[in-house]
Amino acid sequence: MAFLSRRLLSRGVVTAAAVCALGASGATLAHAEGQFTTRLENVAAGFESRTWKDANSDHWRTAVELSGCSANSRAAVPSLGLYRERTGPDTHYGTKGYGGCGSRKVRGDWGDVRSGKYHFTVKNMGADFYRISARRVQVYW
Repeated sequence: MAFLSRRLLSRGVVTAAAVCALGASGATLAHAEGQFTTRLENVAAGFESRTWKDANSDHWRTAVELSGCSANSRAAVPSLGLYRERTGPDTHYGTKGYGGCGSRKVRGDWGDVRSGKYHFTVKNMGADFYRISARRVQVYW
């Protein structure tokens, strides 16, 4: 009986941890200073999103998520670059891309970035003729 109780307790701890992790990931996006939702249709590497202003009043993360992603080739593996716009060359905050069109979701998360105007760029798809679409693009800052 004690073995069964430990096993149930262990499952409860694992379940509670999973619920907390899910809640924390949802809170990441729900507490964002700002957000917008759009879509992509047949874009190539080099595509730049619209610009948004992050005042960084909340010191929260900046993230971009493409869902319902499709491509004209299975070999197209997009990643996303985040740029802070400036006079002169824009500051590149790195290229991210968790997932891919094969998983139908691509996510980039850059953490807390300084205040400024930003845009993301679709990058590194592998060939000039590759194109991707995403039914939903969510940008949070």
